[in-house]
Amino acid sequence: MKRRSSNTRRQGGFTLVEIAIVLMIVGLLIGGILRGQELIQSARVRNIVDQKSAIQTAYIGFLDRYRMLPGDLTATQAAVVSPNALASIPVAGANAGDGIISWANEGIVLFQNLTAAGFLSCGACMTVAANGAATVTNSPNNVYGDFLDIGFLASTINGANVSWLDLTAAGGLTQLILTTGGTVPSQVLAEVDRKADDGRPATGQLRFFSSNSALSTLAICAPVPAGGAVNTWSNPTQSNCQGSWLL
Repeated sequence: MKRRSSNTRRQGGFTLVEIAIVLMIVGLLIGGILRGQELIQSARVRNIVDQKSAIQTAYIGFLDRYRMLPGDLTATQAAVVSPNALASIPVAGANAGDGIISWANEGIVLFQNLTAAGFLSCGACMTVAANGAATVTNSPNNVYGDFLDIGFLASTINGANVSWLDLTAAGGLTQLILTTGGTVPSQVLAEVDRKADDGRPATGQLRFFSSNSALSTLAICAPVPAGGAVNTWSNPTQSNCQGSWLL
């Protein structure tokens, strides 16, 4: 009978216990990553809601203190608010003291006035020198790096019934709209809507709103079912959507 040599190599391999430990570690790592992503998204949702609340509170506080409309100040009114407060400069669609925040011109002045009066913290807003369009360099930015905009607006998007204001029926501008800024994933907006409103992009205080990018359209962000109303945000996530708040 042949004897096996004492130096014969044993066949290597993992035991069941070792494999179980490895699988457990991998599972913990995957679980940690997924949980981290959930926490990041939750923080972004909360940031969007808090940003709206801060601007709304600043706006109401300004009205309460000065009895004047920020963004629509005359030179005399601006001097009362602060030496740094900017008056609205009459341009097409915007007239100081007319009681209307022109969407294309006076929104950035509104943010500047709130900041100059100490109601809002926005370094970029203090760079504003005159009426003009909102950009990332002169307005508050959302957590995704896109700018917010504000003004009185009637918005019917792609012919769908997603309109805040009907100028013909209402006879004038009566409400103020604040955008969330663009580049927001549709599922983040859906979570914001569920937490802060009614969960639907066509009703309530938070609704779908088209951003400046052609990619942000009703069809991909809040699709309309055949013969139906807009009831849900897009799923799976679309990455370049925007919402608007009724203030």
